[in-house]
Parts: sequence; C-alpha cells; structure tokens
Amino acid sequence: LKSVVIIPRVSPVMKVLSTVAIAASARSLHSIYQQVVNEVVAWAKSNGDDIAIQLGWVSKDLAFTVASGEVTDRLVRRAVTTHDTWLYGSGTKPVTAVAVMRLVDAGVLKLNDTLAEHVDPFLRRDNGTTVAELFGDSVAQATVGQVVRMAGGVPDFEDSAGDPFDREVLQDGYKEWPVYSFIRYSAQQKPYCDPGQCTAYSSTGYELLGLLVAAHQHPAGTYTDLNLTTAALPDPPRMPSLQFLGERGPLTQALTTPGQAVNRMWGSGVVVQNQTASILGWTCGNMVGRAQDVAQFFWDLLGPSDSRLVSEESLAFMRNYQPMTTGWGKLAHITYGAGLMINRAAFKLDNSTDWHYAYYEGHGGETYGFSSNQGFSSKAQAAFSVVTNTDNTTYAAVAACRMMVALAETRGEQVDYGCGKVIIDDVFASFLV
Repeated sequence: LKSVVIIPRVSPVMKVLSTVAIAASARSLHSIYQQVVNEVVAWAKSNGDDIAIQLGWVSKDLAFTVASGEVTDRLVRRAVTTHDTWLYGSGTKPVTAVAVMRLVDAGVLKLNDTLAEHVDPFLRRDNGTTVAELFGDSVAQATVGQVVRMAGGVPDFEDSAGDPFDREVLQDGYKEWPVYSFIRYSAQQKPYCDPGQCTAYSSTGYELLGLLVAAHQHPAGTYTDLNLTTAALPDPPRMPSLQFLGERGPLTQALTTPGQAVNRMWGSGVVVQNQTASILGWTCGNMVGRAQDVAQFFWDLLGPSDSRLVSEESLAFMRNYQPMTTGWGKLAHITYGAGLMINRAAFKLDNSTDWHYAYYEGHGGETYGFSSNQGFSSKAQAAFSVVTNTDNTTYAAVAACRMMVALAETRGEQVDYGCGKVIIDDVFASFLV
C-alpha cells in the first residue's frame, strides 16, 4: 500500500512511436515534457492500459505542470488537467520526517530520546496502550532517530505473505480504518530486530511518528487533531494544493483524479475515488495534491531554495543514507536516510553513459490506484514529481526516466537509460529500445 518505488520492476518493450521530433534548441522544457507525458500515455494505451499522468517541475528559473490522459470521472469522460489532484502514498513520508525534524530544531525533543517516552502518555490516553504493550520492550527502546531512519525494528502492516491487510482495507474501503487498526495489526508481527541492529522499511513506524507529532501539537487531543500541514510546512501557501487527509470523509474531499487499482494482491479492477480517506494509513501515506506542489516541497527541502524547511544539521541527518539490511527493502536495494532515499530514474546503466542524470534524492510512492516518483536532482538542479493514476509502477518510472533523458538532450548530451530517446530527428525511433 505505501510501498516505495526506486528501480522499475519491469523493463518495458516500448513500441509506441514519437509523433513530435523538433530540435531541442527550438523548444521549451515545458513543451518537451508535455511530449514525454503524451507519449507515455499513448504507449500505455497501446498496452491496453487507460492511464493519466501529471508532471510537476520546479527549478530556480522554471515552475510548471504538464498533464496528459483521460479519466472516467463519475461516469463522465474528461481530460485530466494541470489542476487535478492525486494520491502520493509513501511520498508522504518525507513530510512526516520534516515534521519530526522541526520538533528537533525547536528543541522539543532529541533524536536520541526514545519514541515511547514521547508517545506513551498520548497513546495510553488515546487508545489505552503503550509502545511496549504493543510491540514489546525492545521496540519500546527505539529512539526517535532510529524510527525516522527505519532502524527501530518496528514491524510493518504490509509485510506479511500475500499482503492480506492491504487487501482487506481496499475491499472494505468505504468504512473508517482508524490508524490504530494499522498499528495493532502490525503489532501481531515480530519486530524486525532490536533497535539499531537493522534497517527495514516500515510504514507503521511512520504512523508512530505521526502520533509523536500529534502528541506535541495537541497534547490534550487525539491523533485525529493532527495538522501535518502546519507541523511540517512553515509557508503552506507555497504548496497550496497539498492536503494530508485524516480518516473521516471520502477521498474526494481533496482528490479529483480517480485511480485504478490493478495490483492483484490488493484487488484488481477497483476504482479508487469514493473510499474513505482512512485507507491511506494516515501519516505514512495520506498526501494529496498537484505534482508541482509536491515538487515545490522537495525544492524547499533539498534544493537551493530561499525557503528552508529544516536546519542544515537536520537536513544532513535526513541525507545520511544507508542500505536497508532486512526485508523487502534489502531485496529492492533501498538506500534510506530519514524520510528520504536515493532513487534511480533509469532502467539500465552502464559505463558508456553519464549516470548522474539517473539518480535523485526523494521518495517513491505506491498506494491504491496511484504511483509516483518525486525528489530533487542535483544534476538537473531541479525538483520534480511524476504521478500516475494506476498502481502499476511502470508508467511513472518510464515517465521519470524519459524526463531525465530529455533534460540531458536539451543540454546537448545523450544518455541511454533503457527508456528510449525523446528529442531526435527520426520520429520512427523515438520510443524504441
């Protein structure tokens, strides 16, 4: 449900041909990226997949959004627009991490404090339990810094064979799923390790961090009182469409693009639009908005922005990347920091091409009916987000790859990342690998 995407799962055979081939010098990056998303949508259609895409880009001199594709929205067929909003799944985790680091910057807590000492009073009052009662004495010793770096040993609700909990949530998505239902399901699993002895991907850990932020924002309230926008974003109007949904009300209170669940483990063929917002898992996956505003968040966090989200010391902590050592994160070769990871916008890399365009810092997102790739590229000196309305992660990955290939071509460079060329003279070769 809140899984991340780094390396594309399927190396696609791309057979859709480019319809536009104009020299890069005569075109804007905006128009080139419009071509990119148009071609990926056309390629998906040739595969029998009816998808839509939105791409947001923010750099020192440019900020724009492009979109392509159509959706069936309440029985009406329409084109998606640059104003539509989408779900980002685990793309939420960097925001939750920022909210925690801002508490550290404010002197409210320390990274070597145990999570339990801050969460237990709130958890006891709000749900009648403690971290130790849920997960055992070992996890109760996990520090805030370990949990935000996914090194606290916290078991995950989506790491059991066949992903039964995610399937149950989607299939019964019209009722409210309190965050404690996610946490208590996870507590049935064994901890991955003693704190600090491994790194293992855990969305549940980021729900516990949400409780941490809520405990300090509303010490006499409940977790539903949390306002993640004000906790993480010092200047919310810079990203006006971003919302972080609680468990009450339908997704459509903020979501305008219907998604398509195609993951067979969750329930293929389900339209994601009118379910309750609670299916998103709260602070591990509840961000909704436009791609450009997501890109703006990563620009302010990681780029040379004039609006900083955390201190340089906190940012250095977030960017201290280490390979995951346990679970599916190890199998996927995830290199994780604190709410951030090193991502790769390439299907292949070899010594014959410049690999710097391929790597970026950020976080992928896969949730019911949506997948996305977002972050900051030091080579591009830009932040971006690419989001699609399908949980087939291939299309967002291809779009991100072609986006970077196109950027290199605008700079007079040729890179081969296994996803074809974009700006070429031969229109019949554009989408062939």
